[in-house]
Amino acid sequence: MTQVRINGVAQRSVAEAQPDRLAPERLRTIVESAHLNFLIGAGTSSPYFAALGNIEDALTELSDVGAPEPSKALVRASIQAYFFEKVLVPNTNIIERDVSAESVLRSYACFVRTLNRILLRRRSTLLSKQVNIFTTNVDMLFEVAMEEIGVDFSDGFSGKIRPKFDLGDFGTLRFRTGSRYEHRFEVPVFNLVKIHGSAAWRQHERENRKADIYFDHALTLVTQVEGKLQAAKPYLLSVLIDLQSEDVGPTIRPIEELIAEADMRLENPFSFGTKDEVLAAVEAFSAQYRRLGIVNPDKRKFATTVLNETYYELIRRLSNELEKENSVLFVHGFSFRDEHLRDLVLRAARTNPTLQVIVFCYSREGLQSYEQLLPDAEVKNGNIEFVVPAKPGDGEEERKISLDVLETDYFAPIVRDKIPGPDQRIELDIRAPMMETPDD
Repeated sequence: MTQVRINGVAQRSVAEAQPDRLAPERLRTIVESAHLNFLIGAGTSSPYFAALGNIEDALTELSDVGAPEPSKALVRASIQAYFFEKVLVPNTNIIERDVSAESVLRSYACFVRTLNRILLRRRSTLLSKQVNIFTTNVDMLFEVAMEEIGVDFSDGFSGKIRPKFDLGDFGTLRFRTGSRYEHRFEVPVFNLVKIHGSAAWRQHERENRKADIYFDHALTLVTQVEGKLQAAKPYLLSVLIDLQSEDVGPTIRPIEELIAEADMRLENPFSFGTKDEVLAAVEAFSAQYRRLGIVNPDKRKFATTVLNETYYELIRRLSNELEKENSVLFVHGFSFRDEHLRDLVLRAARTNPTLQVIVFCYSREGLQSYEQLLPDAEVKNGNIEFVVPAKPGDGEEERKISLDVLETDYFAPIVRDKIPGPDQRIELDIRAPMMETPDD
């Protein structure tokens, strides 16, 4: 048998690759020749943050239900309080590098480090050493991981004393000059575009002008909101059903049931205080909560993103990147249930035949959901494909595509198994039966 080796590393034949996996050879070609974009959703950070379950549906239904506004305000604050405690408060542990966040930070750091190495080895002189990471997550995992390993990244903020959000900060090429020979080389840059805002974004209203967004290093606003939440907690409702399913995630109680309980609590406060006291505490929490620079998890987030200039520009940046010739969008942990983002990706796939959209499905079972949301009939160019875990053998567990698996099984081999260049040594190992040679 003849075996090809590149720099001493045995190469697996393409024919040996599993048909339901993305072959390293093809992935390497894509990375070398395309503008690189990632779309990261809540599933990527789910090992640390709680799943949202049906929170979006519940908040949307609450907006449409016919009920007294005070009762709706109490229910809304109760649901938002759950979201705040489960998704925003844990970011304080991430900022402080708490041991509880060590595992997930390590996963993000390994992923970013691998992408950085890929960009460093990128041979194309026509493409910049940049990668765009678009994410709907409001957590601080990417920022902390990138800073921890020392890569260059742009999160849209400029300034040191009081960093202010500036869209012009994205897409800036960065070069470094050698200290001895003054040679110049491009440095890989990660553009971190947080479509739905961030736990560290703090809105500052100014008279007669739009709100400015500042970067809150210490998450002081989160701490302030948490203080108001603790004062309001005695008046808030318990919003989750008792029986929870790991597959479904947290489930919000029926809105009608929550409204009925809110009506009763406001009309007969008993030990909770007077109606005015309850509403005052709820409004104090809600007012602070609204200062957070995030898009709330409800189905009307599209209206929020379009009407708010900042969020509109972030979405437009995603659209512009997908319209470029020879662009690729890698999707991980994103369900495509955000209609505005799903429609944007589908439109880009239809109008740009050179765009490749590669969706990494967490499990083989999840493929059906993706195929329903992104049907073939909607993509005439056939440029959306799904990568699913390899089919497990008898008695084996499915190796689901977590962020760790995405890095180790797909992107890390690109670095280890490099494209042969002029300075590389290609060997042919000829395996044949051992033969005795006559003595000289």
